[in-house]
Amino acid sequence: MKQGNSIHDIGWVSWTPRPEISPDFHIIELDIGNRLQIKGTGHSGSYGSWQSRLIQVAEKRKYELGAEYEIKDVANEQISIYAIMTWFDEQGTLLQRDYIDHLTLLNDGWRRLSRTLDSPEQAATAQIELSFRWSADGIVTWRNMTLAECSKLDERVVRVATTYIKPTDDFTKNLALMLEVLDKSGPYNPDIICMTETFYEGSINLPLVDKCQSIPGPLTNEIGKKAAALNSYILFTMYERDAEHIYNTAVLIGRDGGIAGKYHKMHLPLYEAEFGVMLGTGHGIFDTDFGRIGVMICYDQEFPESARILALQGAEVIFIPTIGDEPLQTRARARDNGLHVVVSGCNGPVSSRIIDPMGDIIGHVADEETGAFTTEIRLDERKYTYWLSVGAGNGESRSLFKKERRTDEYGTLLNTN
Repeated sequence: MKQGNSIHDIGWVSWTPRPEISPDFHIIELDIGNRLQIKGTGHSGSYGSWQSRLIQVAEKRKYELGAEYEIKDVANEQISIYAIMTWFDEQGTLLQRDYIDHLTLLNDGWRRLSRTLDSPEQAATAQIELSFRWSADGIVTWRNMTLAECSKLDERVVRVATTYIKPTDDFTKNLALMLEVLDKSGPYNPDIICMTETFYEGSINLPLVDKCQSIPGPLTNEIGKKAAALNSYILFTMYERDAEHIYNTAVLIGRDGGIAGKYHKMHLPLYEAEFGVMLGTGHGIFDTDFGRIGVMICYDQEFPESARILALQGAEVIFIPTIGDEPLQTRARARDNGLHVVVSGCNGPVSSRIIDPMGDIIGHVADEETGAFTTEIRLDERKYTYWLSVGAGNGESRSLFKKERRTDEYGTLLNTN
């Protein structure tokens, strides 16, 4: 199969779970290729798909898939429209199902779904399904369906480090400890190093106004020098003074030592708010040269909405600088979103840990003397679970949990009372 192969006319059949809820199916013949239409019949439970014939594929190959669609009178596009690739072995046994879920808006008002997928081991055939469901009177029309084998991409391996050190009640000592633990991480050549929340000043017994700094300022300058020396991103938090406001701020320092971004802690525990800290707005999403990362600070991790938004905004790893230790929450945030989570805590070495997308702990800082734990993670690797949503096959949480949200029923989350 070559790049960009059209599959308009490979043979499509209509499918519905039960005749009583079947929508109407139409093939619109045009010179530029057939279009496949599904139309609601007034039944809110209508459900149907255009299914391709079985397509010959090879195992452990990379395929690019695409399909474009236009909608009319569809109440909730998120839940009503989907395209999916189903993989089978030579005996026709279901192996795996994957949403084609990367959405792009086209200039003519159509939408394009696309995705690059690795075929599973033992894959022999595959089927594409273009679906419309749970919309009484809407219409979806599909065009430009493509499937092509493509070159296998390089593995996207990232070296991430988490750190643990005990703070003191002295600014100079704390800065020295920060620089020391960064040096301990350096020989492992990490792409990014994460540090504990407000390590530099958090334990200093002074009024908040006497221990906050501007950004850029003395602290960011010192950490920036170390980032440049190590050729690593460094993520840490500090109390930032910005005009009359003081924020608990996560600062991302780039490999060149410059400030690559910052995020103001959004969820403030009452005690921190009563210290005079201002709550932030917006979410901690940053683009780096190895991928897109998300950042939450301490109490943010207690709110699954924040982690979900970071995932929806394309975060491939979530970092959590914290002064606490919430093993259940951090593992849940990884499992909820199918993402690696890197935690840097202040409640014993095990509070600084790295978690895989299944919620399993890869490793943690061994002891205070070691100070750091570094490991490689693969951003291109997908984690599958048998019988996760898709039936008697493998489903991927990262994709499934995004697509199968009930956004039409989450209005209560917007209630401020």
